[in-house]
Amino acid sequence: MAITVEASTVINRPLAEVFAFVSDFENHPKWEKNFLEVERLSGGPDTTGTTYRCVFRFPGQKVTSTLEITEFVPGRRVAFRADKPAMARPVGAILFAPDGDGTRVTLRPRPELRGPMRLMAPLMAGYIRRNNAEHLQNLKDLLES
Repeated sequence: MAITVEASTVINRPLAEVFAFVSDFENHPKWEKNFLEVERLSGGPDTTGTTYRCVFRFPGQKVTSTLEITEFVPGRRVAFRADKPAMARPVGAILFAPDGDGTRVTLRPRPELRGPMRLMAPLMAGYIRRNNAEHLQNLKDLLES
C-alpha cells in the first residue's frame, strides 16, 4: 500500500540553482531533518541510477538505507526509491517548475507501507505532510538567505 502526500513552496531563486542544490541528495541533511547523513556511492548528482547511502531518522529509530535515483529529468523532476525501512519504504519524487521569478518545489513522497504500518496510513500521511511543510520552509530559508 502506498500513500501520496504532496507539499510545495515557491523559492525566490532561479530554477537551475534550486534544482542543482536539491537534486544532489548529499545536500538533503542541510534542510531535511529526517536525513542525518548522505554519501554518494555511485554515479553523479545528475544521473538516473545514482545511489546514495543514507542514514534516516525514522520515528523511534535510525535506519541506514540505500537510495537510488530512479528518474532524473533536468530542471523538472527527480524520483527516488530507498530499500529501508522495509515497513515504510521511502519512494517518491521532487518536482520543479518556474513560478514567476522563482521556483516551485513540490515534494511528492509515496512511501510503500507494509505490515502493521498499513494500519497507520492516515497517521503517517499527517506526519509526512507536517514534516514536508517544515522541510520546505527550511529549504526556502536556506536558499533565500
